[in-house]
Amino acid sequence: MTFVRLDRPEEEVADASVAPPGRPKGRLRRRPLGGPRWVGWAFVLPGLIGLAVFIVIPQVASLILGFSDSTLLGGTQFTGGENFARLLRDPQFINSVIVTSIFVLVYVPANIAISMAMAMWLKTRIAGRNWIRVIFLIPALSPMVANAAVFRLLFQQDGVVNQALAAIGLEPIPWLSDGNWALAVVIGVSVWQSFGYNMIVLGAGLDSISPDVIAASRIDGAGPIRRFVSITLPLVSPALFFTTVLTVIGAWQTFAQAYVITGGGPGNSTMTIMLYLYQTAFTNNQLGYASAIATVLFVIIAIFTLFQLWGQRKWVHYD
Repeated sequence: MTFVRLDRPEEEVADASVAPPGRPKGRLRRRPLGGPRWVGWAFVLPGLIGLAVFIVIPQVASLILGFSDSTLLGGTQFTGGENFARLLRDPQFINSVIVTSIFVLVYVPANIAISMAMAMWLKTRIAGRNWIRVIFLIPALSPMVANAAVFRLLFQQDGVVNQALAAIGLEPIPWLSDGNWALAVVIGVSVWQSFGYNMIVLGAGLDSISPDVIAASRIDGAGPIRRFVSITLPLVSPALFFTTVLTVIGAWQTFAQAYVITGGGPGNSTMTIMLYLYQTAFTNNQLGYASAIATVLFVIIAIFTLFQLWGQRKWVHYD
């Protein structure tokens, strides 16, 4: 039994009543939660170093080189804004912007639409749907260069695709020798390569929708189209926004498909910005001019991304 003097102050009596045995009586001190601050920085530091070494420093260096006539062999000389002014007069760069814009306008909606359709189809109770998801995801996990090399063989003039068309009595199509068909092949291969990832993300968003909400809408008489527009799309909008942002960024940076399948041809019909940047830097040995192209591409992607971030407030629902 613990005896407490009644003539001690009230605060000391309260402290003595809760103080554990073996510890000095008085007000208890609590250690700050989370430990020392350096522990948190120790976990964050590797990521910050990687961000600085592989993202920030190269981006700043590219911006600086854009104001020079630097080459891969050295001999850097400051030229001011000449490289950026030259971009406005360069017909090949303007053509690459047009080609990439067409690629983005066709590839992004096709990718998102196919991904959403496949995700909704796999949401139904079909046999082996998990295996089907794995099959559709395999192209996204395999190297783009290898996939593009295979499709280049398939779409050659005497390739498997034209042989199959000839077998059913159809004329062969100049897949890689006609500009329009070549761009269509590049877009098609790109969609085939990447829609599996978006399908998985959108499928996860669909799985998070409560079945009670769908059941209630059916009781209220909502049809399939009404349920999709008024219930499914708003509830899956966060996943849809995420996939759209990543797809747009990736579309502007497309390179391997055009480089391996067509090499930018025929007649620069598939010359994307990234492919033109590569040829400028490593074929024409104009590193400064290529850095200016990279800076402009960064600005284009940043504008589109900021526009999407601004627009999400009107159509993305997080509640």
